Amino acid sequence: MPKTKTAAEKKHMSKVAELGCIICYRMGYEGSPAELHHIKEHTGMDKRSSHFEVIPLCPMHHRSSDAAYHVSPASFTAKWGTQRDLLNFTLALLSEKNGGN
Repeated sequence: MPKTKTAAEKKHMSKVAELGCIICYRMGYEGSPAELHHIKEHTGMDKRSSHFEVIPLCPMHHRSSDAAYHVSPASFTAKWGTQRDLLNFTLALLSEKNGGN
């Protein structure tokens, strides 16, 4: 059974989603609707990282096109960087947009 999200996790995830797709943002298209992608790094098979380790991706960059992470993780990473790099970029952008809070 999935663990229930804490209030802090829900708040963080909401703020991340409000950023819009991080890839579209890098392409100059701010505010595209985003789904949350839990980064997969040292988590093992079918294990999700923490709810604080999410990046915002639109459906096209997340799962529904040839450019999507879930279609070709290697191609996505080669073009956009590692999930950890994208997470760090997301957190920096979130901090900037929220005045460092």
